[in-house]
Amino acid sequence: MEQSSRAQRKTKRRKTNRILNTAIAVVVLLIVIVGFTIFAGGNDEETAAPEKAQETKQEQTTAVSDEETEKEQAAETTEEPAETDEQTKEEKAAEKTEEQTEDKTEDKEEVVVSEGTEPNVEQDIVDPNWEGVGTAQSGEHTSSFETDSTDWQEKEQALSYATGIPQENMTVWYISGNGPQAAIGTVSPKSNQDEAYRVYIEWVDGEGWKPTKVQKLEENDKGR
Repeated sequence: MEQSSRAQRKTKRRKTNRILNTAIAVVVLLIVIVGFTIFAGGNDEETAAPEKAQETKQEQTTAVSDEETEKEQAAETTEEPAETDEQTKEEKAAEKTEEQTEDKTEDKEEVVVSEGTEPNVEQDIVDPNWEGVGTAQSGEHTSSFETDSTDWQEKEQALSYATGIPQENMTVWYISGNGPQAAIGTVSPKSNQDEAYRVYIEWVDGEGWKPTKVQKLEENDKGR
């Protein structure tokens, strides 16, 4: 009986030790699992922190870039009306100039060219659009036939204007009075002195000498 009782107690101890060992193994395993979980979780948080910081930085950069783009677009939008206004002004000015030119062209009268009725006159030419050539003179006008006077120089300008011969290429053969405020001049181009024109001019206050008639001569009667 005593031996049987000892055998039972020995068996019971073995079972108890086995249960304790199993429990200890389970506890150790749980400790290992919990420790690994904590360690792994910490690494994830450390890894996520830089990634989150980077994402935040990218979002800030994107926000700044978007803000700058909006400012640039706003500036361009602000500038465009100014450019448009300038273009509109220029276009209106160009249109106005064109209209004025067209009006002047429409208002111009035709030049009247007729066969001469006087001796040595091939043609009589009258341009209703002739104007005074302008003047540097002031006060009461007195016609002058001194070749170095302002009045004489302005007479030559009127002769050049009427005939279309540039002054530097024009030979002035003769200028004489034709009343107190009128004169007659004979000119020809230097390249062809046989081609002569007799020009009638009159003084207009504030406007200077104005052509009234041009006669194309058959021959130069002042070039002999």
